[in-house]
Amino acid sequence: MFKSTNFTNAELVNLSKEIAVVGVEYTPLTSLLLSKGAEKATSTIYTWRERSLVHDEDISAVEGEDTTKFTESGRRELNNVLEIFKKGVSVSGTAIAMQSNQFASEVNDRLLELKINLEKKLINGIKNDGSTAPFKRQMAGLIAFADSNAVSVKGKVTEDHVKQVMRNLWNQDLAEGQYYALVNADIKEQIDAIYKDRYSYQHKTTNFGLVVDSIETNYGTVNIVLSKHVPADKMVVFNDAYINLVYLREPAFEPLAKTGDSVKGQVIAEATLKVASPKAVAVVTVV
Repeated sequence: MFKSTNFTNAELVNLSKEIAVVGVEYTPLTSLLLSKGAEKATSTIYTWRERSLVHDEDISAVEGEDTTKFTESGRRELNNVLEIFKKGVSVSGTAIAMQSNQFASEVNDRLLELKINLEKKLINGIKNDGSTAPFKRQMAGLIAFADSNAVSVKGKVTEDHVKQVMRNLWNQDLAEGQYYALVNADIKEQIDAIYKDRYSYQHKTTNFGLVVDSIETNYGTVNIVLSKHVPADKMVVFNDAYINLVYLREPAFEPLAKTGDSVKGQVIAEATLKVASPKAVAVVTVV
């Protein structure tokens, strides 16, 4: 059987840099996580200890005393499943003869499609270990990880709801980080309506190149990011210090065996989402 390992290493093209810059506006969450750098997995299940801080004890000490008490916070063991993302590329010999860069263009389009699909799963994925038919491993997304910060809204999102979700996160005693709210068009319009008669400004984030709206509250500043992959009835808020992308296999192009009058290959990656603590994720649901 002819395998990709029959090719030289030079023919296996790593696309980890390319995926970071392609389709940023289509994939704001993935682009943000890639800008921070991805972690490395070593198996199909990625496991970590929940990241938590303890603030409920008096640690004042007497000068010169021996240390006899040691603190170890009880932390849950969390995990997520590595999911395989793959898009095939096939271009006929005639098409390549007519336009020599056609195959490269097709690979770029497939890479963008892979990134968009990854974005959807990072937000909406439902965990499946692949032990039953059709045996596809699937990751849990941000919404599935959300813990105890849920806010239910009847009708429309108001300023009080924005404050409430930020206060819920603030109450969790999280480490410092940037707060982002991923919203679809409907909820973004509702938020815009709240502040339409007030002074506002926009700032351009430098970490992943998107223009976002910022709302300042007593409990921190939340950056509102428009994403078409968030369900229309939800706003997903998270602390980016607790969210990471994990690769088992970084995005790469692999050539496939030539079996006829066409050139074939595939764009493939194996990735999952790490949420260091579900307490760092909140979901606002409009009912």
